[in-house]
Amino acid sequence: MDKTATKILFSFDKTVNSEETLQAAVAIARKSNSSLHYILTEESASLGSGSEEDVVKDFKLKHGVQLEISNFPGNFWKGLSVAAEKLKATFVIVGATPAKAGLLGGGMSAKIDKLDCNMLFLNLNSKWQTPIDLVMPVDSSSETRQKFSPASHWAKLFYSNVTILEVKKSDKGDDAKMSHVYAIQGNNYMVEKGLRTKVVDLGVTTEIVNAILAHSNNLRSKWITVMGNSEGILRVSAIQKICEEATCPLLIVPYREPIGLGGSGY
Repeated sequence: MDKTATKILFSFDKTVNSEETLQAAVAIARKSNSSLHYILTEESASLGSGSEEDVVKDFKLKHGVQLEISNFPGNFWKGLSVAAEKLKATFVIVGATPAKAGLLGGGMSAKIDKLDCNMLFLNLNSKWQTPIDLVMPVDSSSETRQKFSPASHWAKLFYSNVTILEVKKSDKGDDAKMSHVYAIQGNNYMVEKGLRTKVVDLGVTTEIVNAILAHSNNLRSKWITVMGNSEGILRVSAIQKICEEATCPLLIVPYREPIGLGGSGY
């Protein structure tokens, strides 16, 4: 079960259109009846000129949302992960250029793991949009089911349609079988939550991210739900690619080790 967010952390770096992330933060705070906490790292953009007290006061008058600002040293992602841990964040909204992987790994998958809480991510090309449709790709890895709960939480809050994309690289063996099984489980889960849902089979493809983005581009206003896992076909390289190329907000769920039997997704 998702924890209900009463305080949402957010931050954006100096490379993105701050207005898109700000619109996202305000809209989500209003919808979830939450307050906002801006994390100011060494690479974060400022929320406004004047004293912190004036910025907070002006923000409340303009947006009708309670704001708090905290400074955290370090680069953008380090400061944000320290803040999320210290403030026990359950949800973070981020506007930033995707972190690049180096020779020893890293990239967005590593930042997601460090943050260790659900995140709405907007890159420099992302436009804020209310999720009329929430897209949830499902592959053959059991941990893909960990997206079910957070996806249903936000879909219910925004009255979204849930589109489950069944993705696979082969039409034989466990890859084809389990991606279909988990897609049906996801559909049943959403129906039990009272959500409008459908399953779309994207067919067999090695260009998984391209297929997901191409289908999503046909939808009116959407978020795409992805997971920071390192297994299955939605693995590290796919997470990096979708973070770089998506033009809509991404609801990112960090991978967590299942506790007990049948823990994934439920």
